Amino acid sequence: MRILLFLFLFFLARNPAYSQQISYDIPEGYEKVISKNDYKKIVDIVVPTIAKRFSIDYVKEGAVHLKTGEIFNLHNLIGKCVAVQDKSLWKEVILKHFNNIFSSLDEQKNIDPNNFESVKKYLSIRIYPEKTVSSFGGVSNLIARIDLEGTYTLLMLDLPGAFTAVEQKMFDLWKLDTTTVFKIAQDNINKHPVEKVTKSYEMDGSEIELNFIGEENYAASYALDLRNNSPELVGEWGSVVAMPNKGLVNICTISKNKPVDFVKFIQFTKSIVEQYYQEHDQRISTDYFWYYKGKFTKIRITTDATGNISVLSPMGLTELMTEKN
Repeated sequence: MRILLFLFLFFLARNPAYSQQISYDIPEGYEKVISKNDYKKIVDIVVPTIAKRFSIDYVKEGAVHLKTGEIFNLHNLIGKCVAVQDKSLWKEVILKHFNNIFSSLDEQKNIDPNNFESVKKYLSIRIYPEKTVSSFGGVSNLIARIDLEGTYTLLMLDLPGAFTAVEQKMFDLWKLDTTTVFKIAQDNINKHPVEKVTKSYEMDGSEIELNFIGEENYAASYALDLRNNSPELVGEWGSVVAMPNKGLVNICTISKNKPVDFVKFIQFTKSIVEQYYQEHDQRISTDYFWYYKGKFTKIRITTDATGNISVLSPMGLTELMTEKN
């Protein structure tokens, strides 16, 4: 029995799936999304799956850290699993998730990072909350800009099966400025077909027009360039935009004829935006932004104890409204 116990312990020590430091603490912000037991179930499937190809250093706060310094973030995967009620199917969901990532990594090996012409067709962009990017390890090694307050817009490679962030060492090989490369990435995004829907709703005796952009992977990134790809969704005084997740964008145009419709728009959609933020595996923001001349300004919103929503117009928009014609 002692010999068997010794051999068992020896096997565990040698097995890369079990020799690492593993924390089962639920990542911040997901405590209400998943139980500790269910999170442990995911981690216990993820670790041996990754260990078949990579050496794991440790698992902490929803991220698998490799000995090479790279990180596999589990936040999106948690959302995918929770969306499947039959937990017996979670292993299949997890394996599919990482097979896509591994296929993307294999494809990346075939790209010559020195040859920008071969890389640029893969360029893309995605928006992530600051907290999510911090859990990746921050932006020090990534190519990032800020379009929406509280988020980062990351330069990505859109490879078969998965998106992967462009690292600084690859970017440096191209000898190009970030503005040029982000422009190429946005042009690639603009080529993707998206669904645009416009609906009218009655609120407090007024008819409010709501616009939606939907596309599972590209809607939010697409909305970063409304003035070029969707000028019909930008009013004389711009638009108010909400991006709860990567696949959905809500928009209200602002015109001289209906200058304050955006306030009712925010009051009408705020709870829905928060719901679509919470329920999605890749969240962006519950905030609303004024989009004008290609720039986004956060709109300050307060809710009192009775649930009344107050909206403070951004200074630039207020100035437009008070200008004499």
